[in-house]
Amino acid sequence: MPTVTEHGKTLEIREDMPPGKRGLFLLLACFPLLAPYQLLLRPHWESYVNFFFLLSLAISLGALFLSGFLVFAAFAGLSTLLRFDRSTRIFTYLHRAPIVPLRRELIAFDAIENVEIEKHDWSDGAPTYRLRVHLKDGRCFKSGSFWELEQAGDVCEQASNAIWGSSDI
Repeated sequence: MPTVTEHGKTLEIREDMPPGKRGLFLLLACFPLLAPYQLLLRPHWESYVNFFFLLSLAISLGALFLSGFLVFAAFAGLSTLLRFDRSTRIFTYLHRAPIVPLRRELIAFDAIENVEIEKHDWSDGAPTYRLRVHLKDGRCFKSGSFWELEQAGDVCEQASNAIWGSSDI
């Protein structure tokens, strides 16, 4: 869930993937690797053309896919930042990950068309909400997901006030 901070005339909406979570994904990626070892390497198969070997091979390939997915999640999980700086009238969007270079976009408030809440309905469980900043050129920048509509609405109001409002943040 994103953290929202205000300091001075700046509003920041940040969602980081902490190093501990990345490390946990890497650690979890090691456990499925036991399946190929236990099912393919350890038994010393005499014949590779039988039902049990093919079943072991299918299970091992699934385990390798799962390990690869967890490693990918550890290295490709994005950290994002949306910053509304009222003093400079600049909107800044940053995102980065260990395998993705830092991407920084600096956009004048005049280029922002609107700020709204996007609802995502899940097949099971409660919906989530995110802040979406639309630019006049058609581009769109999104925050991380909020679990409560009220909190997303408050952040949307704060961002709108930072861009178009007259009150200080």
